[in-house]
Amino acid sequence: LPNGLRVVVSPDPIAPIVAVAVYYEVGFRLEPRGRTGFAHLFEHLMFQGSEQLGKMEFIRLVQQNGGVLNGSTRTDFTNYFEVLPKPALELALWMEADRMRGLRITQDELDNQRDVVKNEVRVNVLNRPYGGFPWIDMNERAFSNWHNAHNGYGEFEDLDAANLDDVRQFFSDYYAPSNAVLAIVGDIDIEETFALVEQHFGSIEGSPPPIPPDLSEPRQEGEQTFTKTDVLATRPALAFAYHTPPRESPQFLAMGVLHQLLGSGDDSLLHRELVHRRGYTGEISAGMNFLGHMYNARTPLLWTCSLIHDAESSTEEIID
Repeated sequence: LPNGLRVVVSPDPIAPIVAVAVYYEVGFRLEPRGRTGFAHLFEHLMFQGSEQLGKMEFIRLVQQNGGVLNGSTRTDFTNYFEVLPKPALELALWMEADRMRGLRITQDELDNQRDVVKNEVRVNVLNRPYGGFPWIDMNERAFSNWHNAHNGYGEFEDLDAANLDDVRQFFSDYYAPSNAVLAIVGDIDIEETFALVEQHFGSIEGSPPPIPPDLSEPRQEGEQTFTKTDVLATRPALAFAYHTPPRESPQFLAMGVLHQLLGSGDDSLLHRELVHRRGYTGEISAGMNFLGHMYNARTPLLWTCSLIHDAESSTEEIID
């Protein structure tokens, strides 16, 4: 659209339903320095009210029309989606356009959602065994660029320092049409759908997209090791990681094939060796992206394998 919004439609008449998804190009590592956790905080704030919808009304309208919805914060994007019966397509587009046009956030709602996010961090990271292992711990140590290495879940001091001006500026910078992609999939007519998109999104004021940060990493020339004490853990854990090649390279695809061989599923080589043959652990976890898969994040990424093992088995035994 003239305001910069990119729109993708994919007709699929197999069932009379539609899925509407909006992807904003801001995730854990694209947030500004000093505002760790802001991308995730906004995932919560986007349900607190917009120009024409009150607090939580977005959720109520989707559910009353027989739909489901959710949102998530990933490495390089934050996304929101609804799946609804076909007749509710325009409702979904109107609601997404309304909150893209502007949020309505009060100090009370900011305080409330900040506390919700902090409690989520406590439950998922601070107060559980292996809460940050390895998805936070490994990034912080394997990368040297702040954008790749910082804790995107949010440091409490950064979340506590946020004010309404910060919220308005973040929304203006990252939730503009030019920084978003709208995807519509399902039992739709292409021309009618594009006309509805023009009707509801076309009048939203455009602005230049934010300048993306430099995510490049210096080449690592030697092995690095670290240890971390987890007072909540009853068994030791081990993770090892390798920097991936650039996403656009043939070597990146080759590493994806290696991942399938080494760490994908119960028939993978590492699972057979470490679980079935040697009995060090009951399960291994491996992948090229802690918050998704190899195709939905930019590089640099890490291929990482992790396991929780018996205390009788040493790190040296497992690595060998």
